[in-house]
Amino acid sequence: MTSARDRIAALIAAAAALAGIVLCAIVDPNAAAAGWLVGFVFWTQILVGSLSLIMIHRLTAGGWGEVAAPVLEPCAAAVPLLFLLAVPLFVAIPALYPWAQHPPSVKPDVLSLYLNRPAFVVRSLVAFAGWSALAFLLPRTSGGRGQLLAALGLVFHAVVVSSVSIDWYLSIEAPFTSSSFGASVAISSLVAALAWTVVRMPAAETDPAVGDVGALLLATVLGITYIDFMAVLVIWYGDIPREVSWFVARERFPWIALAIAAFGLGAVIPTLALIQHRFRNRLRPLRVVGAVTLIGIVAYDAYLVAAPTGAVTLVPALLSIIGIGLMIVAVASFLARRPASLGREPLDVR
Repeated sequence: MTSARDRIAALIAAAAALAGIVLCAIVDPNAAAAGWLVGFVFWTQILVGSLSLIMIHRLTAGGWGEVAAPVLEPCAAAVPLLFLLAVPLFVAIPALYPWAQHPPSVKPDVLSLYLNRPAFVVRSLVAFAGWSALAFLLPRTSGGRGQLLAALGLVFHAVVVSSVSIDWYLSIEAPFTSSSFGASVAISSLVAALAWTVVRMPAAETDPAVGDVGALLLATVLGITYIDFMAVLVIWYGDIPREVSWFVARERFPWIALAIAAFGLGAVIPTLALIQHRFRNRLRPLRVVGAVTLIGIVAYDAYLVAAPTGAVTLVPALLSIIGIGLMIVAVASFLARRPASLGREPLDVR
């Protein structure tokens, strides 16, 4: 997407999808709110994951960062959009989160000190502000200062991603908890950003750095598979009712189908494909693997978020993924055409 006409068309289509969510909200506000959350967390993973990869590359260098930059940099620059995209989430807190109604299953001190609407909003805004500041400062800071900023940024990210991921996902069904969930979301964000990168990056078919990006995608897919498998194993065999019941509630259709799709498309197929040289080092098959992985992440996010409001949530979820995605692609395309502050040529996301 390079022309102003393409961006305008994307924004019009995004507006149509968002109008569909409004209609869904009239029929079922709770389902529409949960559907918006699915789209919000999916695209947040791509934007924040892109920022994380830029910080990692600033510390480690490598050709993979150069070939991925035309996709990662505009996505990271679009992080401030999260302030706008989070507004419906903040408005829908009473519809989404049972703790907003002071349920007896949550301890009063937890409600008063942590799980309350002002604290939820403040924690999210702190995360958005920090990520946005990093997205603004990193392209404008070079050398040792840039490396220090990236290192501090990754520490900040590690802290806030654990907090907001529990807020956005797990507190839907409080008091269910998982000590590994923050790490799971952080790695899932890297997977999403890398998958989006291989789908979009304008590299040559024979560029050696393509294989490096493919190898990174394989490593992160294996990482998220391991962490999530161990979490399920510990919770299931621990047999704690308040935790096992979370999985029992998702044994019915369509949630079991989404779980299978998430595992197959987000873990099994990418792993089996990327361990093969011909898939990992060639751009065209790598794009297919990236697209399949993104579908798996969508299924996983819907599995996590949509179950409490029922299968009807999947309709506004699909609309939100399309609407938010088109908006972000249009904005990222616009940012990619602007010269970077360090004097580099305008980026191209074709």
